Amino acid sequence: MTLAICIILLILSLLGCMILNADLIYGMLAGMFIFMIAAVRSGYGIRQVLRMMRKGIRESFIVVGVLLIIGAMTGIWRGCGTIQQLVVYGTKLIHPKLFILFAFLLPAAVSYLIGTSFGTSASIGVVMMTLCQMSGANPVLTAGAVMSGIFFGDRASPASSCAHLNAHLTETEIYGNVKAMLRDCIPALLITIGLYTALSVLNPLQTVDTQILSSLENEYRLSPLLLIPALIILISPLIKINIKAAMGISILCASLLAVFLQGMSLSELARTLILGYEAKGELTSLLSGGGLRSMLHSSGMIIISATYSGIFNGTDMLSSAEELLEKLSARLSPYQITALTSLPIIMFSCNQTLALMLHAPLIKPLYQKKGEGKLQMMLDLSNTTVVFSALVPWCLACSMPLEMLGASPACIPFAFFLYLPAIAALVRDMRNSAKEKRAMVS
Repeated sequence: MTLAICIILLILSLLGCMILNADLIYGMLAGMFIFMIAAVRSGYGIRQVLRMMRKGIRESFIVVGVLLIIGAMTGIWRGCGTIQQLVVYGTKLIHPKLFILFAFLLPAAVSYLIGTSFGTSASIGVVMMTLCQMSGANPVLTAGAVMSGIFFGDRASPASSCAHLNAHLTETEIYGNVKAMLRDCIPALLITIGLYTALSVLNPLQTVDTQILSSLENEYRLSPLLLIPALIILISPLIKINIKAAMGISILCASLLAVFLQGMSLSELARTLILGYEAKGELTSLLSGGGLRSMLHSSGMIIISATYSGIFNGTDMLSSAEELLEKLSARLSPYQITALTSLPIIMFSCNQTLALMLHAPLIKPLYQKKGEGKLQMMLDLSNTTVVFSALVPWCLACSMPLEMLGASPACIPFAFFLYLPAIAALVRDMRNSAKEKRAMVS
């Protein structure tokens, strides 16, 4: 009952922020105090509760550190021209009769390299939507394809803060996770590509406007060398370089290119790493962003979310929910319960990070009881909570990319990669359950 009341109050706080157009972080702060008060009323001393919160925050610093490094990396990639070079090469690859397919493939490639759905939607995603508007393509189908693409990397990139958070919560290793997630999504990926190919054939373009390419080539000194920072991240899993070290090397390489190729001063370099890159002229809205500052808000959300998980882990507040899931586990598999509970959690958390941090400890006992490995739990979360967050219009993972793309929630049904991995996983899970039942009978 206590948990239900706290969740209702948290939902009301978040809804109030949305109605008042206030930052959701205020609603989350309100939630933090709500859970603190609930813990104290349950018999825990204020010092005990603060220790629980401090423990949760301390555990979040690993993810926050990676997040800040990613911010610096995406800022300097813009400053040195890596993002611009990727956009130019990607746009030149577009075939007019396969435009919608490329609206998925190019964001998918960029999101895998930079590991952020927001950064991808703000760069190649905006480019694809601009080309869509200039060329008369279907904006709903295009936006759906872009939304699919930007979450391909958000789910499975070694540079994704979400993937690192998932690894941290499930106590797994990021590179092993990346390989497993890529293998796991092959059926859904092939179906997604097939669907976008069919939609492209049914909705072909006549021409592709290359005005953006001309602007990029005029404003920056483009060179194949600018791909090196991205290639470092791409090959790091293959040669098993620690991801934080790989990102550090990428930042150093991009910094050298920014100074010696683009002529950036050392003061501008420092500003770009800390405050983000500021593009000039008509490309300002397209390319500006990144830097440590760009990740402060997300870091704050993660830290506040960590206080929730600290309180949950230190008290028996989740016991009622765990009892309900325990009853469900007699009829449903751990994956089915994970899929069933993910959307409600996302709907009230309004935040991909908070949803993961609430969901993982809730379902962990089920996987332990059933003998399911940590890697399987990680995969199940990646196929549900991670990508389902982009299916809920009021969740930041959905609303922010849509705002950047200038798209409406009407595109969500056409974002096939957001739900096909979950369907494919459900089919596998049902087959495995059927095999187990046949084995028991025989």
